Amino acid sequence: MARIPRYDVIPLSQIPLSDRRAIGDRRVVLVVDDEPLVAETLALILSGAGFSAKAVNSGSDALELAKAVRPAFLLTDVHMPGMTGVQLALIFKTDFPECKVLLFSGRATAQDLAPAVEAGVQFPMLPKPIHPTQIIDYISRSLADLPREAIPVNIGSVLYATSAQQEG
Repeated sequence: MARIPRYDVIPLSQIPLSDRRAIGDRRVVLVVDDEPLVAETLALILSGAGFSAKAVNSGSDALELAKAVRPAFLLTDVHMPGMTGVQLALIFKTDFPECKVLLFSGRATAQDLAPAVEAGVQFPMLPKPIHPTQIIDYISRSLADLPREAIPVNIGSVLYATSAQQEG
């Protein structure tokens, strides 16, 4: 059985301002999760950290909104009805190549990621539950083109590492 990391919940007001990195132009972070509470909570946390975050609940809604706002970052759940997060990420890679992508999931398998692997793409992934400071730090570093800490994610027999080393 996989160990699930436990985190203390830290109110956003207690996160030092230096850790609430706002990108100068408040680039848009698009949060996609079929669970409205998850999507809206993440968007609220990211907005409080200085990002312009928008929450939607499906891949099709994400694509529609992305055409209007041109997001700098896509944060999407893997498991969603209809279009999966991996399918969405692959479309973003083609239609919005400048947009950075981060997948998250509480139960992704190697089979879920197969379309990306077949396309020769490895998207970074964080396991649920995700601590807000992890997301803020990862997105801040990604948008500032800073190295990101490697976060290994075990999915069955496949190990994905979310690090700048993968990208280079």
